[in-house]
This record gives sequence, structure tokens and C-alpha cells, in this order.
Amino acid sequence: MAIVVALDKKSLRSERVLEFALKEAKLRNEKLFFVHSLFGKEKTKAEEVIEGEKLLEWAAEQAKREGIEFEKHLLIRGKEPAEDVIEFANDVAASMIIIGVRKRRPTGKVLFGSVAQEIILNAAQPVVCIK
Repeated sequence: MAIVVALDKKSLRSERVLEFALKEAKLRNEKLFFVHSLFGKEKTKAEEVIEGEKLLEWAAEQAKREGIEFEKHLLIRGKEPAEDVIEFANDVAASMIIIGVRKRRPTGKVLFGSVAQEIILNAAQPVVCIK
């Protein structure tokens, strides 16, 4: 079994996501798949690819230190991030997806469209949200 950990940007929230994922992997004895999704083509800048690689390497270093099996995947497949993460989770038969969410104002909740919301509503697997 595997746990997909969708990472966005290095932040306090991503640190909490990673901390939870590491604990969960140990508890369940499961492999972690760290993913960061970028659309690609003209929608993605070279700097975003570099930052994504750094983010995944940061997560990988933490998993190595903890002795947890992992893989890292920078997804640049011409898909929106939510669709990409969900498809990847299905491809690896993930037992769950772990994502970070941010607090939104009431008007922001009305507009939706967030990656987190799309994953929560459309994933076949349980989704754990860390704020």
C-alpha cells in the first residue's frame, strides 16, 4: 500500500503535512509518494519546476532521515493539479491522500475551485486534510 502526499509550496503548512505523513507511514508501514503537480507548457515557468524539485527533495530528505520508504514525483503532464494528484493516487493504488488546506474567508469558500476541494470531492481514496 502507499500514501500519496501532495505538496504545494514549502511553508509551515507543508511542514505539518510532511510531519503527519511521516507518522502515518510509520504507523501503517506504508510507502510515501511525494507529488507536486505543475500543468506544464506555457502555464509553467522554469522557476516553478526548480522550486517543485527542491520541495520534493526537502520531503525526501526528511523521509530518509526517518528511514521511511518513499518516491518523489514531479508531475508535469498537462493536467490540472487536482486531476493529476487523483489520477496518480489511482495509478499507485494509494490507501489515502494527504493534502494541506488553508483557511479561507467566507467569500473565498463561495468561489471554491481550489485544488484541495477538487481532491476532497473527487478522490476515490480517503483524503486527510492538514491545516
